[in-house]
Amino acid sequence: MSDIRDLPVMTKADAEAIGFAGFNDVPHKVIDLPDGDFTLSAKTSDGRRVTFSFQPHSPDGTARFVDIQFHDRGTTILSADGGNMPTFNAFAITKGGRHIVDTRALTEGIKPSILVLLMDTEEEERARAAMRKSETPR
Repeated sequence: MSDIRDLPVMTKADAEAIGFAGFNDVPHKVIDLPDGDFTLSAKTSDGRRVTFSFQPHSPDGTARFVDIQFHDRGTTILSADGGNMPTFNAFAITKGGRHIVDTRALTEGIKPSILVLLMDTEEEERARAAMRKSETPR
């Protein structure tokens, strides 16, 4: 996997200076991902594991969405192939700190097992919406 640039831990400003996004003024670890499917796996010092599975629209394309899973809440649901998938809580924050999506009140059987982050640009989203509108039967 020599095509992945794995740089040392750096400041937020250093990460931004070389073209990466920053979030909070804390140490940053930046990674260039290769094209195609790719998963990052992280673990905290107390053993809590999370995975970020970057997925493209085509086998050799750049990632367009990320499947996120937290693996250590201690609960599971059946997956589509009959296996087990971990469940977890998640919420999304918008203007003013308002939680617009919050799974904590959901019953165990419908808690999420995968959180999908779409990586469409606004321009791509508008183009797809225009295409769908033109394909709508009249």
